[in-house]
Amino acid sequence: MSKVLGERLKEALNNVNNYVWKYPKVNGIQKEIKLCDCDFDQLRTFYNHCTQMLNNTDPKNPGRLVLIEIVNDQIQKCRAELLIRWLRLEKNYTSSNIREDLNTIITNNKEYLTPEVIKTTPVSSIMKGLPIEFERVPIGTVMDACLDCLGQFDSSHITLNFIVKMGLWFTNKEMQKDLYEKDPETGTTKNRLKVVAERLSLNPNVMLKICDTGLSFEEFKTMYYLRRDKYSNLTSNQLRLLSDKILYRFQDQCLQQAKQWEDKIKEIKEVSELKGWDVTRDI
Repeated sequence: MSKVLGERLKEALNNVNNYVWKYPKVNGIQKEIKLCDCDFDQLRTFYNHCTQMLNNTDPKNPGRLVLIEIVNDQIQKCRAELLIRWLRLEKNYTSSNIREDLNTIITNNKEYLTPEVIKTTPVSSIMKGLPIEFERVPIGTVMDACLDCLGQFDSSHITLNFIVKMGLWFTNKEMQKDLYEKDPETGTTKNRLKVVAERLSLNPNVMLKICDTGLSFEEFKTMYYLRRDKYSNLTSNQLRLLSDKILYRFQDQCLQQAKQWEDKIKEIKEVSELKGWDVTRDI
């Protein structure tokens, strides 16, 4: 038994010796330090930094977990606006009609449908026959959409760098027609990536790539021209692309980043506990 415990302790110590903290790059150089070589103040500083990167509520630099919730809210707002447009087009059901009917249902069930409850309760619980993509939109968000009170879509995290990393995968029509050009001097067919860069006037340093999970040219262009604006001013194509693909991809990226910070917190706590310290306590 003691031999097994000794081997486990040795394995744990070996793992701890491999834990490092990497500092931000300066002039292309990234320094690092082993966590086991850090003192209490250093470990506590690193721990606090990790928790900030997860939970910071500053709108200009939100933590990853906070940003995941922000993005989820954006998805529902995009769908709420699309739902209002769908009801108007397919059912001749105006925003005022929707708002009045929802208000009536809420008033008749006010003991259950409280202001807090309607923030999270799906609209499909009181409105039947909706397309599946709209079923989970909260009642309160739909009511806001009826009054054009969804606010502005913050596009700051849908950066050029983000959509470039997603890559491009052209449709047959884009390959054969929309992006088909010949070099006027040589007569040869132009590379489609070069055509994209020229049409969007991209900086030569932007490195486009082909990726089988990438965006079509039309999707890439739609996101490239996306700007901060009211949800009601976004086109249906923009709203659909955001809520069906782009925001979920960004959310996945945030989840991966959050896991990295959470893993680093575990390492810091493991090292500090071996040293007999509690870096999580308030001083």
